[in-house]
Amino acid sequence: MSLVPPKFDLAFCLSIAILLQLVPLPIDLMGYRPNFILLMVVMVTLHHPERHDLKTYAVAGLLADAIHDTSFGHFMLVYVLCGGVVSLLSRWTSYFGSLYRVCVFFSLSLIGTVLQGIIAKMQGLSTPIEFLPTLALISVLFFPMIDRLVSRRNV
Repeated sequence: MSLVPPKFDLAFCLSIAILLQLVPLPIDLMGYRPNFILLMVVMVTLHHPERHDLKTYAVAGLLADAIHDTSFGHFMLVYVLCGGVVSLLSRWTSYFGSLYRVCVFFSLSLIGTVLQGIIAKMQGLSTPIEFLPTLALISVLFFPMIDRLVSRRNV
């Protein structure tokens, strides 16, 4: 049994993701940090698609905009699109095995990083394109940890 009620599962997971996002790294590794907030939102939606809707993803995106100090709506668009895709696929993803879930997780993290790169290029920010597949692979490396954290929260 979980100590945190189910309606606070996203808040609990987001607080952990924010802590992971704010952990300082050496300057050489900053380009390889995955977006933990997006990964946590995708994983919570994979496990509990009926509890969350597009408003939740928009609020998480605005929170990420505040944390990353980007323009208003930069991450909100990415989170709403990725969360919407997971919500559309939710009937199938609940029956997927772990390998298929990793593939969905990889593709969504790749889509999210590509969208972030496109939006950053449109705003005139410099984002190296060669980091995008690497970020998706690094995100998949965190899949077992995030999956275990979110699946323990099942009630």
